[in-house]
Amino acid sequence: MSSEPEQAFIREVWGLQGVAYLIVALRYYNRFSIMGWHSLSWDDGIMLLAVIVHTGESTMAYLVVAFWKGLANNAMTDAQRAALDPQSTEWHLRVNGSKTHVVGLLLYTTLLWLLKACWLVYYARLTEGVGNMHRVIKGGIAVVSLSYISCLLVAFLKCVPFDHQWQINPSPGNNCMPAISTVQTIYVMIMNTLTDFYLMAIPLPVVWKSHLPWRKKLVLLVMFSGGFLEMAFGILRCVSILTLGDIDPAQSGYWSVRESFVSMVLTNMPMVYPMFRKFIEKGRSMSRSKGTSQGDSRGYKLGSLPGRVATIGGRQKPAFSAPSDTLWDSKEHIVAGQENRAASGDEEASLDLPKQDAVGISFAEASDMPGESSGAAGNGHQILVTKEYTVTEGTPRASRNLSRPGF
Repeated sequence: MSSEPEQAFIREVWGLQGVAYLIVALRYYNRFSIMGWHSLSWDDGIMLLAVIVHTGESTMAYLVVAFWKGLANNAMTDAQRAALDPQSTEWHLRVNGSKTHVVGLLLYTTLLWLLKACWLVYYARLTEGVGNMHRVIKGGIAVVSLSYISCLLVAFLKCVPFDHQWQINPSPGNNCMPAISTVQTIYVMIMNTLTDFYLMAIPLPVVWKSHLPWRKKLVLLVMFSGGFLEMAFGILRCVSILTLGDIDPAQSGYWSVRESFVSMVLTNMPMVYPMFRKFIEKGRSMSRSKGTSQGDSRGYKLGSLPGRVATIGGRQKPAFSAPSDTLWDSKEHIVAGQENRAASGDEEASLDLPKQDAVGISFAEASDMPGESSGAAGNGHQILVTKEYTVTEGTPRASRNLSRPGF
């Protein structure tokens, strides 16, 4: 029978796994419901592979705790190693626990670097046609690829021969103890931190230099700065393994699962956040509409008439032109020039940047007026500003005012 701490960790493992499944499902639902199957990109395929690897990692952590009782080939004195019977249950638990740690660490590393690849593909699509960002993306591909290969080399070459990683007697040394290997733990943490810094350096300067309102800019800065949170979990994992590994060999599994979960959520956040934002804005709009209707039950909005647009002086209110800026909306990619595709229906957080070295971003709220959205989407350099008017029944003088030019 497992102890209460072990049961608590098992519940945590599968609870986090379930939430990760939900986040990824919302990601795919958002893409399918808005743009259909044709909207799938390479990062969606990589994410599906990451889900499979994440499931394998969680399974390894579960096995370490539930089946192998958190044991491995560390936390033993030389006398205990010599006295342990190779036919005993403890020997069996320690050998299999060490093997499971080896597999779990490989899955942990692979998952983190798959998620980094997702970010790179997303940023490549986001910054398409903007300045020299393609060089930065290519540099990121090289950095991520080389760092992953180096982590695999450390995992396979830190202990030679490889099967010494589950040797019990004699002591194989720290490098051959997968649960507490100092070299592998520190090296993976350093590579993870450096690559996260590089990835965050792609969007953050663009957002910081943008002309977005501070509220919108802050949301994006927080969203694209999630790597700092992942770094914090990576450092906590490293410290806990190096300080508590000999007391509790399962520390590696504990913090690997937590860091992986945080990385999964952060990587999917740009795809999922717009869905929540839409619901929030819809709720606010409904509350405002409810408050307006309660103020005067006889009032109605001009926008409620199909095909009508509020006019000023008998003419449609002109749109404000912004030739040097571009339109911020919930589109997924950066549109370089008017000839690129207009994806005003896409609900992913993104930047629209001109095909210039000097990047400028401005914000405009998308119009809900019938007949206007298509026009705005067709011209990426035009901001359409609309207002809603409420017409109520009043005095004859007020009624006459409705027909005057300039209303």
